[in-house]
Amino acid sequence: MSALTITIDGPAGVGKSTLAKSLAKHLGTPYLNSGSLYRAVAWKVSKQGVNTDDEDAVLALCKTTNFLLSLQGDYQSVVVDGTRLTHELWTSHISLIASEISRLPTVRTFLRPIQRHCGNDKGIVAEGRDMGTHVFADAEIKVFLDASPTIRAQRRFLELQGHDAAVSHETAASELMERDTRDANRNSAPLRPASDATIIDTTDLSAIQVVDAILALIKQRQIKHRSDPTPTIDTTKQSLASY
Repeated sequence: MSALTITIDGPAGVGKSTLAKSLAKHLGTPYLNSGSLYRAVAWKVSKQGVNTDDEDAVLALCKTTNFLLSLQGDYQSVVVDGTRLTHELWTSHISLIASEISRLPTVRTFLRPIQRHCGNDKGIVAEGRDMGTHVFADAEIKVFLDASPTIRAQRRFLELQGHDAAVSHETAASELMERDTRDANRNSAPLRPASDATIIDTTDLSAIQVVDAILALIKQRQIKHRSDPTPTIDTTKQSLASY
């Protein structure tokens, strides 16, 4: 199969990470979680005590920080100034700071080339909120995921609980809605489907069903361009509720 750039966008709680990782693993393609880069900036901002309302200060911090994203299949490593970050990036506190940072146009412009650099001749599965509209606007396959607010809040709560046991369902739901509103209304690269994206509602779909739907899109493209067959998924080895 020829290398493809595949973008998976959507709000929190739609299953982007689970689905993008699974897709990247089966295609043998590097996986990029673009949000981890904003979280890395948020971690540094929190550590340095920088005011997120001071765009110049946040940008200056970015310019003096060494960010390293290493993509190995469906695994992504994030290193900031020599410190490898894991669970620190996924707390509720860092999530809120990352959302505030993501609305800053100059910071988004600064980080975009770092994300684009991750794309290579092996292709990439990139998930985020503006992958198909801005970072990889020329991607061959673009998907925008959505789900009902109730389902998204539950999924988000379970995700955060895995990193921060103290988080409550009410807090997770409130922060999710606040972030979605902020991201959808920001001036720079707002959260919205690309004009040529396929929209998939994951509310009543299992992870396998969504991945199969994306693989079908890839197969359609390959048939159109007379490419090789798309790899298939052995669904007997995966949970149908693996969000």
